[in-house]
Amino acid sequence: MNAPPPAGKSATTAITNHMVRLVREGEAEHICFLLALRATETQSLPKTFKDVTKLQADSKKRCLESCLEELKSLKDRDVYEIVDLLKGRKVVKNHWVFNIKPDGHY
Repeated sequence: MNAPPPAGKSATTAITNHMVRLVREGEAEHICFLLALRATETQSLPKTFKDVTKLQADSKKRCLESCLEELKSLKDRDVYEIVDLLKGRKVVKNHWVFNIKPDGHY
């Protein structure tokens, strides 16, 4: 790979040309993935559901909407059934995993 051009307009032009070439070669999905990955590096993602309440309003809203969408999807596919806990049995535990997908969704 060539050395990066000096900062300024020529650098911006070179980066733009490089991005256009990647898109033309069918690498748009890869670019989206890299941008989403970079976004996860620059912002902290919640580790627990409780951490969602500490996010900025727009991020919190997106996380909560994604959680509700996931729960609806599980319910629509009959993935689980809520039943009374039998004596001597333990509850199946779960946890949320928060990440930003390559398409930018939570």
